[in-house]
Amino acid sequence: MVDPNKIITEISDLETARKLLPIWTDWGIEDYGVLIHSLGVTYLTLLGDRLDFVSVAEVPAPCKGQYAFVGDNVRSDSVWFERTTKVPLMIAEFERYSGKEDGSKLENKVRNLLLAQHRWETKAELLVLAYWTKKLVSLPQNLKLDQIIKQGFETKAGEIVKGNRKGRLFLFQFFMKEKNNLLYLSNILTKEH
Repeated sequence: MVDPNKIITEISDLETARKLLPIWTDWGIEDYGVLIHSLGVTYLTLLGDRLDFVSVAEVPAPCKGQYAFVGDNVRSDSVWFERTTKVPLMIAEFERYSGKEDGSKLENKVRNLLLAQHRWETKAELLVLAYWTKKLVSLPQNLKLDQIIKQGFETKAGEIVKGNRKGRLFLFQFFMKEKNNLLYLSNILTKEH
């Protein structure tokens, strides 16, 4: 049996990030294109492998189940599969967040997590929304994000996607510090819903 608390602790451990991706924590990087997104997806995927999951980046959710063709296609940033059961344990999204003006971006990512969970036939227990910030910003509306998972949502086409109480939503804030025009991952904060 997988201990979700161990997984959450590992994701938020800055020393783990330092071991896996010193380019992000110690070397410093510029903020251009989707570099930080690439590092976040790489970190989550490498960590899944380190914890002995089959961890894959940029995974399209299968067109299965009741929600096979509801809403848009969904491609998750990282999915961790259990080796013995071959089912996903964790589905993750990684996104830039600048404050409350980006709230709808995070809401869309949570909708993707829920839809992906349904398409994986609700087997994934852990839903991870990781977002990165360059400075202190207003926190996302956590209650609203949690409500999407628990109560569901309506697609742009008016289709209803039911909530799923099986999945646990975790938010991770990857805080970037700036020094000499380079960004460094300096902290990872977590919150479970």
